[in-house]
Amino acid sequence: MAVSLRPVIVAAMLVAILIGTAGVAGPAGAAAGSEPIGPNQHFIGLVNGSNTTVDVHTVCAGPASPGRTGPVVSDQTLAVARVARHGGFTGPLSQVYAWFVQDASGATPNMVTFTTYGTPHRVPAAVRVPCQGTGQVEFSPCPFRAPCVAGWRPNVVKVRFVNIAL
Repeated sequence: MAVSLRPVIVAAMLVAILIGTAGVAGPAGAAAGSEPIGPNQHFIGLVNGSNTTVDVHTVCAGPASPGRTGPVVSDQTLAVARVARHGGFTGPLSQVYAWFVQDASGATPNMVTFTTYGTPHRVPAAVRVPCQGTGQVEFSPCPFRAPCVAGWRPNVVKVRFVNIAL
């Protein structure tokens, strides 16, 4: 009795295609692609593609000293991913802002604005962070220190600043 493998191969190809286009990638089933951010959605922030303690590379020539700040290495990214629950919550809002809490470049940190999930943005060149140590990036539906509506919740990603100039 001869058994045809063609149905099995076709089924395996269909499963591979469905898995590849399911729009699920990243931590905790985060949505991929460029889906618009909308009201009443849960999200997580991503620094260099991760939401757990992330290394952020800095460039500070010379000896490191407490309180010293410097630029981040170019091509590092921030992004937002949609999740089913937990993390931040947009409330009635349809965007997310992100900034390094330790940004020493001015009175207001350099913010990145997201209107879609899964679209990475480079860390602004003007950002100045501690040369070494720990910090965090806040992802919030409300801009830095702006009055905001009820019902939103930020998401914070812990980072570790690593001076690659040493």
